[in-house]
Amino acid sequence: MLTKNQAICMFFYVDYTEENVKIYKKKIEEFEDSELCWNIREGEPVMVMKNRIRGDPLNYRKKKVDKRGRVELVTLAQVKQFINEVYCPCPPKNAEVYLKRRISTQEIYNLVKTYTTVFREKTSQSFAAWCRSNKLNFLLAKEKKSQNVTRELYILENVYYDDLINSICTYLPRYQESLKTLKKNGYEIIGYARKSPTGEDVTGRTRLLKSMISNLKERSFATKIFVSPCSWASTPLESRDLQPNSQAIMDDLDVDGNTQDLLTYLKSVSHDVCLVAIDFAGITTRSEDIIKLVETNPSLKKIVIETFAQCNEVFIFNTEKLVEDNDLLQKFEDRNYFIQRSK
Repeated sequence: MLTKNQAICMFFYVDYTEENVKIYKKKIEEFEDSELCWNIREGEPVMVMKNRIRGDPLNYRKKKVDKRGRVELVTLAQVKQFINEVYCPCPPKNAEVYLKRRISTQEIYNLVKTYTTVFREKTSQSFAAWCRSNKLNFLLAKEKKSQNVTRELYILENVYYDDLINSICTYLPRYQESLKTLKKNGYEIIGYARKSPTGEDVTGRTRLLKSMISNLKERSFATKIFVSPCSWASTPLESRDLQPNSQAIMDDLDVDGNTQDLLTYLKSVSHDVCLVAIDFAGITTRSEDIIKLVETNPSLKKIVIETFAQCNEVFIFNTEKLVEDNDLLQKFEDRNYFIQRSK
């Protein structure tokens, strides 16, 4: 987590020293109509017009210096993000705001309880089990067994905790403000949900799909929803839902069609479209499918992947840049964890 002074020095490509902070703070003040903020990646401070920041608060976030009251983490995904930010097993990029010391899982548990009610009724043993099942980053550090099991970690200084938590807890509202801006600019937001052919009966499968549909409407403001009620993430988009064997499920869903209907609709419109899915595998685990989807549908300008249930993050891709960036495309092929898209 960067401090404002560090962001200033980084923006001007100078070393972080007290003298440089004084010099370049004055230069920042010369940009009266602009403000220093950062993109999705905090390590990339940029100078942006203030009006643009207000119109796209997710992609352009200001460095806060004001003091606020305590904000609590309210979801497991938020807690996971907080722990991963505070306790690093490897040297962080912003080492100046971290201290290296040994700490036990019990101590982490005690701290987490002060910032959330999620674990207040849970034991330290159940917290440790949750950390293991969710593969939290601090577990990568080597254990040292003595009276207590400890790990040597880089730990964020506690003076930055409130800023970090505020940033985590306001992520969804900032995301929704960005979507509102897209809608004002003429974009149509379309949701897509997919359910793998696992062991649920029709009732269970329908219930899970309805939950995904609700999430796409409420979290992402989707005005049209298309679903694939029974397909693998590795199945090419053009090969999904060709048979009417899931019609009973489709009849019970308030949606605009299946995958084939989505592909037909995208080809039929001339206005800009933003396609939203829950998790990368919610669309596909084949990067070639993403390339083909974008190249055959000029109206598809943005793809959004939201993972609020798992890691409290969202990815907004400009499709032109996406298909040219192998690192971004790789995100659709990396599936290192199972995510419940119905949450």
